[in-house]
Amino acid sequence: MFNFNTDMADERRDIFKKANNLEEVPGVETESIDEGGNIKTNRVKIIDSKGEEAIGKPIGTYITIDIKDLKIAQDEEIQKASEIVTKELKELINKHTEKQGDILVVGLGNIYVTPDSLRT
Repeated sequence: MFNFNTDMADERRDIFKKANNLEEVPGVETESIDEGGNIKTNRVKIIDSKGEEAIGKPIGTYITIDIKDLKIAQDEEIQKASEIVTKELKELINKHTEKQGDILVVGLGNIYVTPDSLRT
């Protein structure tokens, strides 16, 4: 397995692609949505064991919401980012509530570390 310095699936995919001179990573599907302004949503879907091995993460969907210049964002941009995060969380909760009873949602982070993991 490749030695990564990040836990984020989209960063791991990019590192693996660059290191192996690939256009796409086998076993990994990606989707990128430009939400407008400085906001972008990236989905990395690890669909099989080849993807697991390449990226070093279990099969699943990993979502990153990238908000550029958040520290200097205007109120409208912060509101829009909040709505996007809310939409993504609602989709995750709706997807998993039939499979289990309780779901814990935790927001983590500080000014030095990107919060990059949400378990449901």
